[in-house]
Amino acid sequence: MDKIGVGYASVTDIEKKYVMDVLNNERLSQGKYVAEFEKKFAAFHDKKYGVACNSGTSALHLALETLKEVDKWDENTEVLVPAITFIATSNSVMHAGLKVKFVDVEEDTYNMNPDEIEKHITENTRCIIPVHTFGMPCNMTAIMEIAKKHNLRVVEDCAEAHFAKIDGKTIGSFGDISAFSTYVAHTITTGVGGLVLTDNREMMEILRSLVAHGRACTCERCVASDGKTVCPKRMQTEIDRRFSFIRIGYSYRVGELEGAIGLGQLERKDEIMGKRHENAEYLIKGLEKYEDLLQLPRHKENIEHTYMMFPILIKKGSGLDMKDMTKFLEKANIETRPMLPLLNQPIYKEIFGDIEKEYPVAEYIDHNGFYIGCHHGLTKEQLDYQIATIGEYIKTRRQ
Repeated sequence: MDKIGVGYASVTDIEKKYVMDVLNNERLSQGKYVAEFEKKFAAFHDKKYGVACNSGTSALHLALETLKEVDKWDENTEVLVPAITFIATSNSVMHAGLKVKFVDVEEDTYNMNPDEIEKHITENTRCIIPVHTFGMPCNMTAIMEIAKKHNLRVVEDCAEAHFAKIDGKTIGSFGDISAFSTYVAHTITTGVGGLVLTDNREMMEILRSLVAHGRACTCERCVASDGKTVCPKRMQTEIDRRFSFIRIGYSYRVGELEGAIGLGQLERKDEIMGKRHENAEYLIKGLEKYEDLLQLPRHKENIEHTYMMFPILIKKGSGLDMKDMTKFLEKANIETRPMLPLLNQPIYKEIFGDIEKEYPVAEYIDHNGFYIGCHHGLTKEQLDYQIATIGEYIKTRRQ
């Protein structure tokens, strides 16, 4: 069996058609395709405005810098993040010059535990970043109640959970701002990229400014320009508004090629998401005989999981060893990844000290959790092979 990877990106004739249109029109910088992709992606997540950028990490950074400006945050401002997440979440807080405070997670969802939040809130806490890990939505009802009680902003990290829902409400539509990644291994991809979504026009304009060096011009006509028309607002000021800079911004933009691929991917959304659900359910069905040993990604009926990947947690008392098991799978050409260990990362131990034991659930997941692929590119043969190989490992260790 050839290697079975955890990520997958497919490009069909739909995406190729849009990309060729971009190339034929000879406009590679941001234009109509990026603008349309922003609008459609935002609409799918019940938000008014979308701002495309070059990564999910940049999306988080932009969201925090925007709130920092609007709410006048300073270097003492604290932001709560889960103790299990990709390092970009907490790095973004530090990139924005803010302080990270970690919160332990739920053992069954791997998401921020609402019951653990309030003990970490201080007079300097201003924001919560819930992360919808692996495509599993957080308990946003509880988190939003806590945020309202303590007057905290909420930035949803939706990098791994495009289109997931809670009681029919799409993730990304709960908080003040939401951040998404469209990196190549993610559900909807543009190759590289990300988006920030919000309902607040002031925040949208700040985001548009920050993403393009801090320029003054943020109007839609310039953003979606075809390069052949001139916006009448440009010359109404002493300096052309496109080259008038009103804040310290960043070069976080994407171009028309990313917008074109993204639009094509959105047209295939139901196909992509349907196949991921089908594959995940197939894996769960095939592995449920081992649920006395392994925790599988099950969820409540009111949740729509999007299965960016297939997380597996070795249960306490199972006698199984994560390192041993992942080595066995890797030797069988099944790619595995650790389940987003954060607090034991070398750089974080250097910055924060040896704090992993202060977060017992995260600590257990760090040393006993991993994930495999369930993406839309997998065949039934590959799924069966993953199930059989896991079964083979368990059988050899039980003897």
